[in-house]
Amino acid sequence: SSVRRSSISGVGSTLIGCQMMYEVYLEETYPPMIKAAEGNEDNEMEENVKRSLLNDLYLRNPDTLDKYILNAEAVRGPLMRYSDGLAGFLRPCADFLFVYDEDDENELDEADLQDVALSEHAAQKCPFHHDQSNKNDDAKAETIDAYERVGQTAGLRGNAARARAIMTYLGYTESDLEYVADDIFNFQGVANPHTVANIQRGERVLDIGSGLGIDSFLAARNCGADVCEEEDSNAPFVVGVDIAQSEVNHAMARALDRGLVVPDRIRFIRGDVEKLSDALAKANLAADNLFDVCISNGAFCLVPEKQKAFDNVFKALRPGGRMAISTTTVTDPKHLDPSFEWPVCVKMFGNLDEIQSMCESVGFQNVQIIDAESPLEGMELPDDEEVVDSANNSEQRFKI
Repeated sequence: SSVRRSSISGVGSTLIGCQMMYEVYLEETYPPMIKAAEGNEDNEMEENVKRSLLNDLYLRNPDTLDKYILNAEAVRGPLMRYSDGLAGFLRPCADFLFVYDEDDENELDEADLQDVALSEHAAQKCPFHHDQSNKNDDAKAETIDAYERVGQTAGLRGNAARARAIMTYLGYTESDLEYVADDIFNFQGVANPHTVANIQRGERVLDIGSGLGIDSFLAARNCGADVCEEEDSNAPFVVGVDIAQSEVNHAMARALDRGLVVPDRIRFIRGDVEKLSDALAKANLAADNLFDVCISNGAFCLVPEKQKAFDNVFKALRPGGRMAISTTTVTDPKHLDPSFEWPVCVKMFGNLDEIQSMCESVGFQNVQIIDAESPLEGMELPDDEEVVDSANNSEQRFKI
């Protein structure tokens, strides 16, 4: 059928954007592949294991395959964020996206197809659904997917007045808000770790779950990394670690825009706090005894294995170092109504009664748990129409 389009394409035309699929898109983001590569030389998985995982995705979990491929930066960047390109298209520049795989060495034979046919009535699920460890990978994959989408739309302006109201309620000062400036509508968090962290000039700061960079920028100001241009190895710096590559990319770009010295005084790296040493090593940073203080604002809510995460933070801190973690907890996860389909984040909230012993078991001393209701409970947020110029607020922003 004929489709009327703008003068770009004429009448009855169809544009198709093409992108070859590379296995690296999956190797860097698909939890079973990441896990299979762990412990091997150069973190590369055995070829037969990779083929098995790929075939399982192709044949049994095509929806999961689509999700990971379409979220790959190499696909989403040039083919979906059409307005960010050099041409600055106002609308999608193609009618269809064609992603193809050219893999002559991995041909599916009749036995593969027959095996799928025999099990087509079984409850097939992704490979990481089968035990508790795999359930954690499943939850983590969902988390990554959500925050990748957040990062991909972070460049669009949002509701600055609402963000200002939330940050004020959480205890951020007017000076903080002025320093954050145009980044304010990208605030992410559940509280204010800075009030407890008390970051001092000259300190080295680790920000776990750094998101779009706001708390890291404030940490850079507080430790003096934003004004220090020395090449002294003892000079202050901030390292933000986040599980979503698109958020890392956005935060790094904003650090450069703000005139910060990247990467010597501040840098953002992709990493998982449960594998923190690997992330630091890939960035050529020491995995142990490097930081004076660690902050985190909300990220620990979504960490499946919290004790492992606390242990990794402890190792990354220098002797006498400290951490200030803002996270949401529940009093007893067992009391969650099993008949209700709780969001993944709620299922991963830590047990309040276990946090202190968990931290002490890995070596932390003088652990203080500040048990407080969320400052946002009952808070009246400004209405959009009262505070936002609609020309500057985009409905396309993905929010969690």
